[in-house]
Amino acid sequence: MVYEIVYFNSPGRAELLKLIAETGSVPYTFKGINKEEWPQHKPNARYGQVPFLKVNENFTLYQTLAIARFLAQEGGLYPTDKLQAATSEEYVTSLEELLTKFIKVVLAPEDKKEEEKKIFAEGPLKTVFGVFDKVLESKDGYLIESGKLTWADLYLFEVSCLLEQYGGDVSSFTNVVNKLRDNVKSNEKVKAYLESDRNLRKK
Repeated sequence: MVYEIVYFNSPGRAELLKLIAETGSVPYTFKGINKEEWPQHKPNARYGQVPFLKVNENFTLYQTLAIARFLAQEGGLYPTDKLQAATSEEYVTSLEELLTKFIKVVLAPEDKKEEEKKIFAEGPLKTVFGVFDKVLESKDGYLIESGKLTWADLYLFEVSCLLEQYGGDVSSFTNVVNKLRDNVKSNEKVKAYLESDRNLRKK
């Protein structure tokens, strides 16, 4: 079965979904919608938003984390151990909350943006990455199990890339996230995806 990921024809929330699908060898196609075309698609989208995943003619899944979890389960990137699964959910939720707070910084008025960046960096970013730093150090640069990528590792990789893309500074609060990024990028399937035109950040 080939799934269809639908999102805007630009980098954003779908990059995590494609990264998970690529790493887990989950067959998919990507349908990019131009911003100009979105008004005609929006009324037919549940919640009036993207991304969404067309599983088959009778079922479409919405909400980024629900889709990410589904694709991770399909691709063997979701832990089968209950405690590890619960821990991965904790980490992914904390990253989702962090990303939500960072988006507010990105959207802040220009005259307040530097102040908001500082508040974010010294508060939520420092706290969350401080937690992950300890975990990554104990597991050789992985979040759940040393030597094994999960959807949590891929989400931390994605969030760190987004922070850098929009001028966020994570280097002051972590010594080990770069090790995780190296672990992710050393995966042959990830490497192939990042170097391909399917990776919209490359364009």
